[in-house]
Amino acid sequence: MSSEVMHQLPPPPTPTVPLTGRVKFEALEVGRGIAALLVVLHHTGNIIAEPRFYNAVPWGGHLKNFNVGIDFFFVLSGFIIAWVHSRDIGQPERLGHYALRRFLRIYPPYWGIMLPLAVLYLLNPGAGKAQQHDLANVFFSTFLLPYPEQPILGVAWTLVHEMLFYGLFGFLILWGRRAALLLPVWAVLIITAQFFTPLDFPLSILLSAFNLEFLFGVGAALILRQRSVPMPRFLTIAGCLTFLAFMFFARNIQDVSILARLAFGGSATVAIIGAVQWERQYGLRIPKPLMLFGSASYSIYLIHGVALSATIHILTRLFPKTSSLSLFILILATAGLSAGIGYHLCVEKPLSRWLRTPRLPFRATSPTPSEAGSP
Repeated sequence: MSSEVMHQLPPPPTPTVPLTGRVKFEALEVGRGIAALLVVLHHTGNIIAEPRFYNAVPWGGHLKNFNVGIDFFFVLSGFIIAWVHSRDIGQPERLGHYALRRFLRIYPPYWGIMLPLAVLYLLNPGAGKAQQHDLANVFFSTFLLPYPEQPILGVAWTLVHEMLFYGLFGFLILWGRRAALLLPVWAVLIITAQFFTPLDFPLSILLSAFNLEFLFGVGAALILRQRSVPMPRFLTIAGCLTFLAFMFFARNIQDVSILARLAFGGSATVAIIGAVQWERQYGLRIPKPLMLFGSASYSIYLIHGVALSATIHILTRLFPKTSSLSLFILILATAGLSAGIGYHLCVEKPLSRWLRTPRLPFRATSPTPSEAGSP
């Protein structure tokens, strides 16, 4: 574009929301809810396809890629942590505050589901899988530490990656911008490792391609803290449509993990950059039910698998296998979402409020919904 044309362009509108600061982005909250719904639908398709239940692949296998809601969660997590805590970098006295907020956000709601499940498996040797009766796995799962086996609560594998990223960001807070080199070094190691897959434990976790998406989110936060991004509506729509196009039409893209992470993580990053700029520049009005949907996304993510398992055992006793799979998807997904919203309202939200009361030996400030970057 020539300089003459560029001078003729009008200046971008003045942002209605500051470029920095701890701002609650409602668009991201809705995005979290949609991502949680995608994961619920993915697992709904998986459980229906199990031979012990209906042994059928619903919707022509289109639910296969719906697990990429995880990719959005990871990018969002990187964005939120960098957006909220970037000012803490190089402030060692802030490390305790950061660690406490991360701990209270992740662990108490998680333990409310994981620990009873672990007790159930230990008391019933015939239930679950072999690794869910492994006492070492119980310990590592409780504290979301890397372990060769899948966690007791299956979906918690993503939280293991979350805690890894939180720990790395904690080093930035402790050591300052001198430690910032850790992020590009980690990215280079991850990309290099993809040429030597499959990786053995613990490299399979430390150098997983999924970890790149946290760094995408950090990059998005750095961009938005430095400048206003042009054409936010276009970026939001383009990012969302690209994400959906890969999800629906690139049926086998996840066979190559790094390719899938670049596709879904990259498009999610573009959508997040556009949505944040759109909201802070023009403002958005999100209906309260959608906000509740987003606020409950972590609870939905944690409990939906348990709800799906319980519900499908009931369905197989009430309906023949010749019944409509679409009906089963609707019933199961509704059960998963309802259980998550119920757990959020009855457990997660009251627990969070109680943990902020002054009668405790500590007082944790409340994170905004958008600050809680995990699912």
